[in-house]
Amino acid sequence: MDVRILLAVSTLLLVVACGEEGLTAVDPPTATPNGPAPTATTTAGVRHDETGPDGPPPFRVRYDGQELVLHPHTYCYDTGCVDGVDANPPDIGSPAEIQVYVPVEEFALSVHARELIRPPQPDQPSFDATCGGRSLEVPVEDLGDGWYSVRAAGPAAHYDIQLFAQGGGDMIGSLRWRTPSAGWMPDPSARLALIADHDGEPDSYGLELAVEDLAETPTDVSAEIEVTAANGRSMTFAAEESVDRCRSAGDLYFDRPDGPARKAAGLGDFPFTTTVTLTLDGRTYRATAVYPDDEIEGNEPSVALQFVPGLPGL
Repeated sequence: MDVRILLAVSTLLLVVACGEEGLTAVDPPTATPNGPAPTATTTAGVRHDETGPDGPPPFRVRYDGQELVLHPHTYCYDTGCVDGVDANPPDIGSPAEIQVYVPVEEFALSVHARELIRPPQPDQPSFDATCGGRSLEVPVEDLGDGWYSVRAAGPAAHYDIQLFAQGGGDMIGSLRWRTPSAGWMPDPSARLALIADHDGEPDSYGLELAVEDLAETPTDVSAEIEVTAANGRSMTFAAEESVDRCRSAGDLYFDRPDGPARKAAGLGDFPFTTTVTLTLDGRTYRATAVYPDDEIEGNEPSVALQFVPGLPGL
């Protein structure tokens, strides 16, 4: 998901004619499908009415008898686009569930959560407080008439939440939510980008091995990759972890070495069989995938990895 996070709320990029014309703004019903109208309303978010092109109406976020009118900090709507970030989004406290109204008929909602590993401080950018926190996509339930239900997900924690609505354009708003209890968690997953198809010929754009949503971040990690071309020629090399120290909790990322990855593409022709041996705190996990047979649609040239035994999740 392209959330286009920038590093300061004052950083704006205006691009003319990037949204589709003819999008339909819709006023919210008086009551949500799950409850009555709120008794208290507050307004927050970043407004660009005077500095940028006209944007969509605000999100409506309802919880515990309250309503938050949330203006998007980023949008592509009708004739223009604005990119930005709300460094200090509004804090809605600890409801177990929220209802979100998307005010554009063509848009559908998705929600991303990033854990705050330190209590939020005044004037502290969200991206600093979230460095190293858990990151996950939160399931949403479409209630109809523009309303969505969003329940707490992941470990009970304080999260920065991004509401992302899109469809012929998009709008993004941010808030903070201290979830009162643990909720749904995605199963661990893994993918490998190594071999690519360049005009029908084997190629490589380097190595990317990603492991996501482990129960916890292991202390001792290693990964070995064996690549075998259709002609039986093979090679084995060790993957190296990224030097980025701001990964999400429970995630691993290997992005080197690129030299052996390019050499592997020269072993022969398709298909290529790749076996990944992953060692986490002394326990070994193995996964085998075939390129291009197991390529992930929408995340090419990555292949999906299914480890045996299964990776440890929450």
